[in-house]
This record gives sequence, C-alpha cells and structure tokens, in this order.
Amino acid sequence: MGSFFGSKPSEAHVIWRSGRDADGQKRFDFEYLELWAAHFGIDYEEWERVDHERGEQARKQHVCVFARAETGGTEVSLGGESWSMDAATKPRTFIEIDEAGMVRLQGWTTKTTLDVVELVIDGTTLKLRTADGQHKSLDTRRLSSRPDREPA
Repeated sequence: MGSFFGSKPSEAHVIWRSGRDADGQKRFDFEYLELWAAHFGIDYEEWERVDHERGEQARKQHVCVFARAETGGTEVSLGGESWSMDAATKPRTFIEIDEAGMVRLQGWTTKTTLDVVELVIDGTTLKLRTADGQHKSLDTRRLSSRPDREPA
C-alpha cells in the first residue's frame, strides 16, 4: 500500500509511511486508534516513559489495554471479614505504540517488540507490517479474555 504525498492511504490506517517509497517518514493517526478503542470498549491510555528495548529517551506511548490483572497487596482478615490492601491493577495484555512507531505487544504468554511501518485496523483485527517486511495479524478479541486452561 503506497501513499501519495503523505496522505493517509485509508481511513483504517493508524501507522503508514508518507512518500512514494519505503524511506518515507512514518505518519500516525492515534486519534483513530483512540476512537476504535472506545468503540470496542478497550481502554486507551497515553503516557510517557523510557523503554530501554526501544530507545534511551522518554517517548510518548499510545496504549490499548485489553485485559488487566491485580498485583501486589496484602490480605487482611478481622472478625471474619477480609480485605485486600494496597492491591493495584495494571495492564496485563496490551499493545503499546510509541511516537517512533515501535510497538510493544504483551499477550497472555508472549511479549514482543516490533518496528512497525504500517498498522491497519480491520474490525477487531490489527494488521501490521514490520520494517523487515513481516506481516502479522492480531485478533484483539483473543487478548481480552484469559485463554482456557488445559484440563488437569
């Protein structure tokens, strides 16, 4: 998929390259990503942090959180009642895209970092093309609920 003079190739593009060749500058439509997340009830967050796997400078991160997990905390019991104290929920499965187009994907059992040159949304599926020419397709519904466990 090519673009002409940097225009967005389709409404479904979140990341694409401007210009006629693969050396064009990466362009982003994070507003569309945020609207897509809201439409499907996915948490969308923005923060700035350093991710040493992707660079040494703090970068703005655009994150779609599909599932959360409770971490930490202590269980306190008193008079037959129990409370969890200091427990926090944090993103468990997510896709995090920084302002350079580097993507960190955290699934239920895997995590990876990719240099993405094209990201297109197709319903609940994210279609990615990496800088090294790989094509990946991610059905985000699989990240929203914990996969079934193997029977014992």
